[in-house]
Amino acid sequence: MGPYTLLARLGEGGMGAVYLGRGPDGRQVAVKVVRPELAQDAGFAARFQDEVNNARRVASFCTAQVLDHGESGGRAYMVTEYIDGVSLKDYVRQNGELSPGMLHGVAVGVAAALVAIHAAGLIHRDLKPANVMLSYSGPRVIDFGIARALDAAAGLTMTGRLVGSPGWMAPERILRQQVTTAADIFSWGCVVAFARTGVNPFGTGDFSVMSARLVHGEPMIGDLPAPLDRLVRAALDKDPRNRPTARDLLLALVGGETGDAGEAAVLGTLTAWQDAVPPAGPDPGHGPVPGQGSVPPAGPGTPDGPGHTVAAGSGLPGGPGRTVETTPDRTAPGGTVAPGATAPGGSRRGRVLLAAAAAVVVAAAVTGWLVTRDDGGKPSGATAGAGPAPLPSDALLVRIDRQSGWPSRCHGSIGRLVPTTRVATKVISDDDKCDILPRWSPDRKRIAFTRNVSATVNELWITNADGSGTPRMITNIIDGRTRTAWSPDGKKVAIVAKTPSGRQIAVITLARPQTPLLLTGDGDDKDDPAWCGSRIAFWSTKSGTQQIYTVDAATAGGRWTQVTHDEHDVNDPSFSPDCKTMAYTEQPAKDARHIWLTPSDGTGTPHRLTSEATRDMDATFSPDGAWIATARGETAHQSIWAVRVDGTGAVPVSSGDLGIAHPDWS
Repeated sequence: MGPYTLLARLGEGGMGAVYLGRGPDGRQVAVKVVRPELAQDAGFAARFQDEVNNARRVASFCTAQVLDHGESGGRAYMVTEYIDGVSLKDYVRQNGELSPGMLHGVAVGVAAALVAIHAAGLIHRDLKPANVMLSYSGPRVIDFGIARALDAAAGLTMTGRLVGSPGWMAPERILRQQVTTAADIFSWGCVVAFARTGVNPFGTGDFSVMSARLVHGEPMIGDLPAPLDRLVRAALDKDPRNRPTARDLLLALVGGETGDAGEAAVLGTLTAWQDAVPPAGPDPGHGPVPGQGSVPPAGPGTPDGPGHTVAAGSGLPGGPGRTVETTPDRTAPGGTVAPGATAPGGSRRGRVLLAAAAAVVVAAAVTGWLVTRDDGGKPSGATAGAGPAPLPSDALLVRIDRQSGWPSRCHGSIGRLVPTTRVATKVISDDDKCDILPRWSPDRKRIAFTRNVSATVNELWITNADGSGTPRMITNIIDGRTRTAWSPDGKKVAIVAKTPSGRQIAVITLARPQTPLLLTGDGDDKDDPAWCGSRIAFWSTKSGTQQIYTVDAATAGGRWTQVTHDEHDVNDPSFSPDCKTMAYTEQPAKDARHIWLTPSDGTGTPHRLTSEATRDMDATFSPDGAWIATARGETAHQSIWAVRVDGTGAVPVSSGDLGIAHPDWS
């Protein structure tokens, strides 16, 4: 391609393919080659030329420097510095969420890049994790394939078309309103939240679904450390006028202050660390950048699909007939754009760009997150192995409150909640019932739940998980608003039964529910059965306080095993899928509830999972055992949160104005 030898394909996008190349001087470069059908389009040719010109206006510390461009055999191409690193998208996919220090470094570096981009009069318009490269010289924002100068924002964008990536675009872009640099700030908030949780803060779905969530939904940002929690929430404000500027973000993250004092702090950092800035690349003829010794394998850099055009339906903002041109989440190291501007001088604009440069130095040198490579060529500095487990998409069963008032008034419906989208839908449409405490059958084809009929009548019901068929009432000997538990074979259910001697843990066979097997026979209070393997867990006041016990599921009046020995009341036992670990709720005070984990045989030392500052109950393990979902908040208005079993990655997985509680995942 011109004077450049193409060595391997790095990735492919809507505009064309990106190749690893070698220049006449021996330097490794990234060569972006326009697709043939686009190269013949005069309008696109102008857009591509505009891209190159825009790229030269941005300071080179934050992107991949543009080295050359031209045409060869009727194919337009652009050459940029090759960035030896990994995209934020791929890094999180392979290693899980970023550590707090690395997260702060990425947030600072991307904010710094936006300062430089916006100072050049540009809007990126497609900022997303695939366009943030983690490199030796800090985070680099790449791929300005759809960037536009502010003074020509509508120049080459076809009327009725929207260019960008679903899930990362600001609401004003969906609504076809004026687009300013604030749109990039919204994308910055999405990127930072993704880096912390591993998922898009607005979930997943097609363009119409994502559009609705971006315009109307609330984001899930996880447990971001300060000040990122405050800054990300501000960045994701629906009104672009309320969002901070890139400069505001940068000063808050690095300078800690606004005005001259903040800028002085940033510039002072630059002075202290300027010698630590890695060079942009080797001098001509000096060979490849260290760490780039081998040629990457041919093929696309990431597995996402090609760009596509989505016809918007009448339900989308903007009305029918509008098309949406989306760019693929598929980016190669080196991207497509970068700056070639010289270092800024002492002007006001220069001071802002120097502040941005300082932020990258801080990201790379002060926070210590800089990506390095081990001898296997993989990014190091994160957890070894597969990394933290991503949030599962397996649906939870929940109680959805139709009206407020729980627990004094019950307006509960049984629903399914998909944690990665935060969308809950009702399974049963009885809007005049009090249906609570749903439980999956082992094959997830049926649901058992408790129906509270009156102060003295509670029933066990079973229905098909997909909502088909007619729910069936099994028994009305349930004692109170209590949960049930399926046997591993799905043929039996453990309940709290009302008997002359008091509340007892019992097992009913679904084929013969009239003859329950009573596992207990004492007069102490007990509740919350959970079943795993051959054991049923529950809490009892046998020792004076509520503690967790287990009994054999097939033996009437059998021996109890005490699992917990807490000084406070505990309840809500839940087994891990392998039956080895138990989660439970500790209640040291009336308004304090925390989730603890302990070996289910009662021999180990328990440890607390959730924070002292939160109020959690009703823990349930994910089917893979890597996450736990809980009901968090005041009892009258709870929401569902998920956290890994090691205590990391806490994120809200439900949304809405009314309460959602009683989760069951496994």
